[in-house]
Amino acid sequence: MTAEIAILNKNAVALAADSAVTLRNPQTQKVYNTANKLFMLSKYHPVGIMVHGPAEIMGVPWETVIKTYRQQLETTNFNRLIEFAENFVSFLEGNELLFPERLRLATFAGLCEWPLGQIKNAIDARVQAQIATLGEIDDDGINRITSEIVDEHLQNWRRYDRLSCFPEGFEEDFLRDSGAFLNEKLDAIFMELPIDSIRPSLLEICALRATKEWWSLGSGGIVIAGFGKDDVFPVLHSYTVETIVRNKLKQMRRIAQSNDMNESNTATIIPFAQAEIVYRFIQGIDPEYHQEFDNFIRDLLITEYPETLLRQFGERLSEDQRRDVEAELIRLGRAVHSNFGDKWSDWQFQKFVSPVLDIVADLPKDDLAAMAESLVNLTSFKRRITAEVETVGGPIDVAVISKGDGFVWIKRKHYFNKDLNPAFFSNYYRRYE
Repeated sequence: MTAEIAILNKNAVALAADSAVTLRNPQTQKVYNTANKLFMLSKYHPVGIMVHGPAEIMGVPWETVIKTYRQQLETTNFNRLIEFAENFVSFLEGNELLFPERLRLATFAGLCEWPLGQIKNAIDARVQAQIATLGEIDDDGINRITSEIVDEHLQNWRRYDRLSCFPEGFEEDFLRDSGAFLNEKLDAIFMELPIDSIRPSLLEICALRATKEWWSLGSGGIVIAGFGKDDVFPVLHSYTVETIVRNKLKQMRRIAQSNDMNESNTATIIPFAQAEIVYRFIQGIDPEYHQEFDNFIRDLLITEYPETLLRQFGERLSEDQRRDVEAELIRLGRAVHSNFGDKWSDWQFQKFVSPVLDIVADLPKDDLAAMAESLVNLTSFKRRITAEVETVGGPIDVAVISKGDGFVWIKRKHYFNKDLNPAFFSNYYRRYE
């Protein structure tokens, strides 16, 4: 896991990331505090990138991917930061050396194992239940159960929102090109089950697994921040990414943030991954605590209070009157709850959020960096003094990116002794041949 933060005002953007990475296998998990998560995206222009979630994409370390891109980019600049982000996505999609087609297909087939396995388990469970009830089941019964469960799962997948990164017709083209490989996967998972009649539905589920807004635990995130050539104030774009399917990266932009000189809100604090401590600091209350409190108020107003009133006065009402009164009490409870939520949000912003942002808006670059480091360190400290696994920790890398000074490291760990490796630093900006 990870704790990362970006703090923006009109002067600069400060980025900070911890160094913890969790390695898991079926028997155990191990946390190392040596991972690099914050990088220059360009050696020559004011653009940085942070990664969170898995330390790799499709088995290739993010550090290798980013530094390979940086080598290819060289001195190329773009007018807007979004163009850097789009160019990086295009690099991922088009790089056959890092992500050959066989790797893309095998990785995606692996991602399909979970939804297909869920279908297989549901079929097995229902078949066993019928055998336990009736003592037997024939081939027609198995076919009926298989068809019903596959159709249920297909309808559920169709309800998810479709990601805009995939063009229209992508599913059909993907299945035409990769159907043979996926059919082998279907046969390996379902084995003796009769799936010939519902094979097209299973293949459609595989295609929807690619294009729908549904993410596995193996998905991660990238944060690109800094300045394009024409950006006057810092800009940030954050994406959730998972895998490359065919020739498209499954990705969704989560945050797009810039500081416009005409806006009143000229500062932003954005945490990534494990963010609850940062929200607690900014908003004055833990998000989970707030959610539980809101749920309590909602249930009190919409369920408990109407039921209590009806118990007290219900005997004086006819059945029709009781239904009408109950419906009106629930409607009023929802209205009161909504009004309470609006007033709470306004008070919270004025009391806690706004004063912090007002100060951040005027912070100089060194204080931005100190604040970013402190907020990541708070999350690490919280993990250290509780029973939770210390999934945030290690040295904190900190950088500040400004229009005039570019990408400046404030704190950066090295796995080697700097004094013994002068060649590394002398060659750092060497042009590639």
